[in-house]
Amino acid sequence: MFTVVNEYELLKGDKTMALTWKWDSKMGEAIIHDESQDKDFVKNLYEGNAFLIFMSEWTEGDQDWYNVYSFFADENHAKNCLGLTKNSKNIFEDASIRLKKLRINKKKSRNWKKIVKLFSEAFDNLEIELYSEE
Repeated sequence: MFTVVNEYELLKGDKTMALTWKWDSKMGEAIIHDESQDKDFVKNLYEGNAFLIFMSEWTEGDQDWYNVYSFFADENHAKNCLGLTKNSKNIFEDASIRLKKLRINKKKSRNWKKIVKLFSEAFDNLEIELYSEE
């Protein structure tokens, strides 16, 4: 289990806990289009101890790198971030970025039904692909 501490902490009630995930538990991908660069970027999806974690992962030379792009601590946090609650705004409806596609492995995701429901409510033209692989 890999643990990220400091700026990626989850608030659970009055307690703070580190965001954690297993590298071998990737459960999908999000394709995000950056209009300013006219380029698509892949964010790998994990759940770990959160509802959903978006990760950038890349290799430079012989070194692997990662960056937590975003995460939803729980279902309510996801609803707020997706603009599904009163006075909230969808974080993926920025002037320059747009969520284009979600690919979700149903066998590796415990939240896939909820994720599909929330993202379907939040986006009119989002492509969602479900697949099953071990």
